Amino acid sequence: MKVLYCNPIFASYRIPFYMELKRLFNNNFYVLYSEHRYENDIRFQKLKNDIPVKMGQHAIPFTNERFYYTKLICFSFTRGLIRTINKIKPNILITEGFGQWTPFVIVYAILKKIPVYISYERTLHTEKNNLWIKTLHRKLTDRFVTGYLVNGSECKKYLQSINIKENKIFIGGMNADSQGLKKSIIHTSEIEKQHLQQKLNLDSKGLRFLFTGMLIERKGLIYLLKVWDEHLTKYPHDHLIIVGTGDKLEEYRKAFTTPSIHFVGRVEYDQIGIYYNIADVYIIPTLEDNWSLVVPEAMACGLPIACSRYNGCHPELIDNQNGYVFDPLIPYSILQCLDYFHHKDLAKMGAHSIIKEVPFNAENSAKRVYDAIMKTTKKIK
Repeated sequence: MKVLYCNPIFASYRIPFYMELKRLFNNNFYVLYSEHRYENDIRFQKLKNDIPVKMGQHAIPFTNERFYYTKLICFSFTRGLIRTINKIKPNILITEGFGQWTPFVIVYAILKKIPVYISYERTLHTEKNNLWIKTLHRKLTDRFVTGYLVNGSECKKYLQSINIKENKIFIGGMNADSQGLKKSIIHTSEIEKQHLQQKLNLDSKGLRFLFTGMLIERKGLIYLLKVWDEHLTKYPHDHLIIVGTGDKLEEYRKAFTTPSIHFVGRVEYDQIGIYYNIADVYIIPTLEDNWSLVVPEAMACGLPIACSRYNGCHPELIDNQNGYVFDPLIPYSILQCLDYFHHKDLAKMGAHSIIKEVPFNAENSAKRVYDAIMKTTKKIK
């Protein structure tokens, strides 16, 4: 059995997941991606070297790749896609979402009469304003799909809401590189930690709340920043560390100059561990996210989680033993959340985070995907 995962672009955190799938499928697992989309990414060469498949023949430069965006779907017309899939001759296909390469991957699956699975992550909340024609397209596509590999229950609810049968939906899991982050923390010296704490002028008396991610409107950071000064009236020694960049970075830097708010800027993924190491609580006030990988990342690093109710991962990953779910659109809810962690055993909560993240690590996520494919292909046979 030869399995081909068609994923135009992905980040390095997917490597452990792919490596585990390669092991489970006895080295008969391949990834097809668009080399063209990485052409301006200096990290690409390292990524290419790490990918656990023969990428020399299974990556296409795709310099003729063209995108066509409509209200219905984004098509990526990529010359050579079908031809390259045919060279690999897979018995099973996996694709990402309903757009981009998926229509062409499904055509190939129909012509060759082989199973095709869609890896999907959207939720009822993220799709609440969908056009009816987009929903119709997904319903029609479903006729040719063997199964769906989803992140969690919120995604499953959405697919069921558009009449996709429950027995076709399998929880896979969008995993973080938890093992890599743990190693990064272990290899962080006390001197490095002390240097960073001195650089940020962190107060040892208060709590350190950490946010990592894009500084864009959708992440809801503005709502946290607006109540921070009010929070400081009760907890003046607390700090808010913000790691990341985006179109709102300079605007926020100018508007929020409180010394306890630290805008760090961009930090490379392989250096992010030290920030998890010096933080007490991870906070994400997002207004819309399918399944924020930063949450299981922080959990794997032993942090309690303050999570927005609009984050699709919270039903699986957050409970009252490891975190707190709040509404970023309600100021009092944010303040109540920040206050909550001052009255809890954070070490105990962090330990529970580590345990709760394990089912969604690369190994277990890959195993669920493997089991789902093996189960459904047996039925087809």
